[in-house]
Amino acid sequence: MQELYSVKLDSYAQMRTSAPQTTEFISALRSAPKTENDEIDNQLLCEVYGNRADILITEDRRMREKAILLGIADRVFSINAFISKATSENPELLNYKALSVRKTYFGNVDVRNGFFDSFRDSYPRFYTWFAGKSNEEAYICYNENDNILGFLYLKTEEKTENYSDIIPPFQPKRRLKVGTYKVESTGFRLGERFIKIIFDNAIERKVDEIYVTLFVDRGELTALADLFMRWGFFKYGTKTTNGKQELVLVKRMGYYDPALSIKENYPNLNLKKQKMILPIFPKYHTTLLPDSQLKTENEIDFLGKLPHRYALQKVYISWAPEKNVSQGDLLVFYRTGESYPKKYSSVITTIGVVDEIIRDFQCENDFLNICQNRSVFSDKELKEFWGKHRYNLMIIKFIYVKSLSKRLTLEYLWNKEIVCAPNGPRPFTKITNSQFDEILKDSQTAIYM
Repeated sequence: MQELYSVKLDSYAQMRTSAPQTTEFISALRSAPKTENDEIDNQLLCEVYGNRADILITEDRRMREKAILLGIADRVFSINAFISKATSENPELLNYKALSVRKTYFGNVDVRNGFFDSFRDSYPRFYTWFAGKSNEEAYICYNENDNILGFLYLKTEEKTENYSDIIPPFQPKRRLKVGTYKVESTGFRLGERFIKIIFDNAIERKVDEIYVTLFVDRGELTALADLFMRWGFFKYGTKTTNGKQELVLVKRMGYYDPALSIKENYPNLNLKKQKMILPIFPKYHTTLLPDSQLKTENEIDFLGKLPHRYALQKVYISWAPEKNVSQGDLLVFYRTGESYPKKYSSVITTIGVVDEIIRDFQCENDFLNICQNRSVFSDKELKEFWGKHRYNLMIIKFIYVKSLSKRLTLEYLWNKEIVCAPNGPRPFTKITNSQFDEILKDSQTAIYM
């Protein structure tokens, strides 16, 4: 048993000196130590107080009470409190049930796959780096033949991170680094899906900024940089890697810039906008909004590679009389019910934000091109819409924001007097700010601002 303890103790770093107990430290504790244990406890607290130790974890309640007197309670934790803090600040990668992007461990991925050739060319130690990440998670997308179509690795970095190789140097902030990002040209907007995953994880991890470094010496990397910049990343500076310069792109979180477009601001939102309910039929709902599928729907139905499913910016087509909708307005999507009574099967599921509104079309082809790859409708259906409603057609390009954590029914909308019974909401039914806030509260949903 003694040998076992010796082995355990040998694995700890030893503090070879003790921090001096200043007059301020002794005064803050108010009373002299009464026992030898008190003396030891006080000295441990002094190591934190004097900034020679970052954190102290103890189950001794009196030590935590003393930490309050010393003003270091934010660095002295019980075991459970520390686990809660660490879990909150370093959450796991978010999991996505819909679509063909999945979390996996590096160790499950064949690094010899040709998909990674470009990384091997740019980074001589890529094999070694990849092997060292074997127990970490990343996102991956395969096609039906098990070929890799996309790979995304994210890393949270604290304010103490060393950025000496970035010019100009970063200021101390909590950041999400896009460590590895590559998508094959597939035609189904996997790149936008990865952008959404990056933003979701940035919100979950409460970071101040997101950044990515890219060599831009090949066409596909220039296209990737353009994709990031369309979604609000800006050119910050450069990073030198293996004697070559990488472009550093940065995205600021938690700040809405009115000089930027809706897309460039996203996921930062301006909540001082109109809010309205937008109905959508069941057969179109989940193929357009796959993250909002109901528990009663078969997941396998929504794993395909259709572009509008993966697109972050989507298209809603309307010929409703109501036209009073503007950029930045917030949309609450309402899935109409399939079964009776409709007051239970009709639910609100999703929040979106209006990115662009198009009412004037030069011709049918103009209309079809705008809808391409972002609409749930077939070319045949779109042509029928053009034939019947060409003078009233309105395209709303909206950006998917979030699915409601808890679905609220039509009966809820009646009870809250948001919609008059026995009817359902009409297209672009306006709701007040307080009604919108109540929907978020009752659906247990928080949206990022």
